[in-house]
Amino acid sequence: MRVDAPVGKWIAKLYKHHDQFVDNLLADYNLNHSEGNLLVYLYKDGDGISQNQLKENLAVDKATISRTIYSLIDKKYLKKRKSPEDGRVNLIYLSQKAETVKEEINDIYQQWFQIFIDKIGEKESKRVLNNLERMYKII
Repeated sequence: MRVDAPVGKWIAKLYKHHDQFVDNLLADYNLNHSEGNLLVYLYKDGDGISQNQLKENLAVDKATISRTIYSLIDKKYLKKRKSPEDGRVNLIYLSQKAETVKEEINDIYQQWFQIFIDKIGEKESKRVLNNLERMYKII
């Protein structure tokens, strides 16, 4: 199969639109998409993990994860504690403030995807997500 479609362009446009859409709605919480992505990850997969684990799981570089964590600590959305097993490791936890806005933040991300569900249906949207995840795991 030969692909003559500008797939990279499509993915880039989706990525850019997602960030702009989410940034606009997160502004009410003094957050940006990078901070929101980190919170959503911790809401879903649990907190109390190391900065290095977050870096690996979110597939971002060390500087980006560090900047995002410290910004969220500054804004009182996260707390950092030393690991009881290894004092050199900092564990990242959601604060009460983050827990208070959990549903609202998750809803913002759902609103973006709802655009597609409304246009192509839930079944097709799930299929697209499954295929994107499969493609992601390949690379």
